[in-house]
Amino acid sequence: MINTRLIASVICTFLAVVMLVLGCVSPAQEQVNKGRPLSNPDHWDEAIAAYTKAIELDPKLAEAYYRRGKVYADKGDYDKAIADNTKAIEIDPKYVAAYCSRAYAYGKSGDLDKAIADCNKIMEIDPKNGYPYYLRGTAYAFKGDDDQAIADYTRAIELDPKLCMAYSNRADAYEKKGEKAKAEADLQMSIKCTY
Repeated sequence: MINTRLIASVICTFLAVVMLVLGCVSPAQEQVNKGRPLSNPDHWDEAIAAYTKAIELDPKLAEAYYRRGKVYADKGDYDKAIADNTKAIEIDPKYVAAYCSRAYAYGKSGDLDKAIADCNKIMEIDPKNGYPYYLRGTAYAFKGDDDQAIADYTRAIELDPKLCMAYSNRADAYEKKGEKAKAEADLQMSIKCTY
């Protein structure tokens, strides 16, 4: 005989847990969610305001610092981007996206050695991620080390063949070295990659 009370109790408990999990977003996370679609040039200040509110509500929410830092980097305010991503990393030392964002900001601000150090850290945390090799290759290219840049772009492509920017940048590095055929091949791959 089926115990309908037990079955009803189990179903009600299950539904209550599902509703709790799905409907339980903290006010700080709601602000982060509000800021995501605003993280574009037309709404950067609104996004920053939403992420700032999230930080006020939960100062330990690493994602809020990362996302605000990313918007600051997009706006060209690299010092604030570095500070926010550093805070995100302090909260979550394995936050790969925050390292990527900070490496980008370091690179754009001209601190190539710190950008390279962040890329190295990402590679330790997530060795199958091609993006830090692309970033590090770009830093080496700006330092004038085309051989290391080519090696990093090559590794980025091996890990992520759809990382189109790596083909394009490797073509530039080959061009600087006078390797025209390799540069042309990479430019063709870059074009194919984007379509």
